[in-house]
Amino acid sequence: MSRAQPSRVKGALVCRFPALQPFVVPAVFVALLVLVGLLGPLEPSCQAQSAVTVSNATVTPDTLEVHSEMASSSEVVGSLKKGDAVIVDFEIKTTEKWCSVRLAGQADKMGFVQCQGLARQLPKFAGSEIGSSTMDVAPGGSGSGSGGGGARRAGKDIGVAPPPVQRSLNGYSEISRQVVRDDIIDINKLAELDGAAKSGSAAAMTRAALGHYAAANFELSQNSPDEALDQFQDSLNFAKKDVNLQLEDLLSIAYVHMVRSEYSSALEYLDQARKIAPQSAAVAAMTGSAYYRLDRLPEAVEQWKLAQKIQPSPMIAATLERIEKDKNTESDFREGSTHHFSLHYQGNATPQLAAEILRRLEEHFRFLQTQLRFAPVEPISVVLYTQETFQDITRAPGWVGALNDGRIRVPIQGLTSVTDELSQVLVHELTHSFVRQKTLGRCPTWLNEGLAQYMEGRRSEQSAQQLVAMYQAGEGHYIPLHHLEGGWTRMPAPVAAFAYAWGLAATETIIANSGMYGLERFFDHLANESSVEPALRESLQTTYPDLERNTVEYLRTTYPR
Repeated sequence: MSRAQPSRVKGALVCRFPALQPFVVPAVFVALLVLVGLLGPLEPSCQAQSAVTVSNATVTPDTLEVHSEMASSSEVVGSLKKGDAVIVDFEIKTTEKWCSVRLAGQADKMGFVQCQGLARQLPKFAGSEIGSSTMDVAPGGSGSGSGGGGARRAGKDIGVAPPPVQRSLNGYSEISRQVVRDDIIDINKLAELDGAAKSGSAAAMTRAALGHYAAANFELSQNSPDEALDQFQDSLNFAKKDVNLQLEDLLSIAYVHMVRSEYSSALEYLDQARKIAPQSAAVAAMTGSAYYRLDRLPEAVEQWKLAQKIQPSPMIAATLERIEKDKNTESDFREGSTHHFSLHYQGNATPQLAAEILRRLEEHFRFLQTQLRFAPVEPISVVLYTQETFQDITRAPGWVGALNDGRIRVPIQGLTSVTDELSQVLVHELTHSFVRQKTLGRCPTWLNEGLAQYMEGRRSEQSAQQLVAMYQAGEGHYIPLHHLEGGWTRMPAPVAAFAYAWGLAATETIIANSGMYGLERFFDHLANESSVEPALRESLQTTYPDLERNTVEYLRTTYPR
């Protein structure tokens, strides 16, 4: 099967090319930077990637021609005027730099413009896409000693923003300055507040609750959800005489459980929060996300509709439209389940095939659990479609083998048994679910895709020589790994082919040199670091340039000509 352009499915990680055959990326067609989705700390990555819907560039000349191809001699298909806002999906270097552009709100590209005619900026996000596989993190304040520590960014893959720090709580600002000083939690001050609270005084107990609340917000800002959870729980214990603080603690505890993919536990705290604030849009929205992750679509829809009734949100409205389509499509689906999976499948798939798929998924689950020394807490949702329904629901091109947007979606039309190809698809997609939960949604895409390919049995033999040659050709002829941390869904096919092969090779190298224990250390650090580079240094004692050099040496040694 020929290689095709990656899917533009919104909120989904199109995880698998049909076959990673040798690829050719001419020197005039090397991506310098896939700007959208590759900048900054990512939603990524071990997670699904959302199509960008807000502008990230502005036209600077009075008129800018839009061409059909990346060549000045190609047909002019339109024009832009000074000040027009556009979305740049990727940047390509031929003899010049060309940018693929489209207008906000449009899925199809207008064409290509010369990048020098654009002023670029980072996209500004309006909020979270509830129920999606990606999340824009809401700010929680800034500044040393605030107790918030800046944006609260503990999780990137639960489809809901963390509750904002409630600085308006009476006495919070003073207590937070005392508890968090110079980016360190003063444990002696916390102990002093706890001791005073033993008197039973309402004021003393509230001060202790606020102290732990400030410490928890700081831990969450430092990507330490486990420590944050302990502090929020301590705050809740002291907040028995302050209903407003109880609500904030309950929402925050539920959020941290969702970060850790413990959706059932999150619902327990959200139920308590609902008793305090039955008309809270935040409680309803987060409850909808928890139900969605538990594959309980009717309850998710009910809660999101309640949130809309209380406080309308365009993000929830868009999510509801998408999820309602899922719910309606699956209304006549059959179901099956095991301890680790909930399965939905169309009637033309036989119960025997569904049962065989569940058995194979359980085998893959045990395999991955053994390899990664980790297992997801909650059941994983799997949906089997006909090819027609799969394309209708996902809008994926015909070549896509499957995708993972928090639910594993697989077309199986015409199959009567689990083929080797289907088995590889299942283990590939399941690997993404494992890694997403293991790293709290912080795994870079090159490793996410590399490991998924590795687990399905692919190796770098076919692509080794090409990768070595491209690396040796120097900058501009290959894409450095640090540019492959974010979304790949809008890369041109040759660039994506390189990305998949390069990611697999780097993953092979890590496993060959450090074993699965090294990979496990890397994952553990990813779950607690704000970026990939520190995790590489701390867990594998390497840097991106060193990893690339080691990968090339590994390819030369392992796959000689």
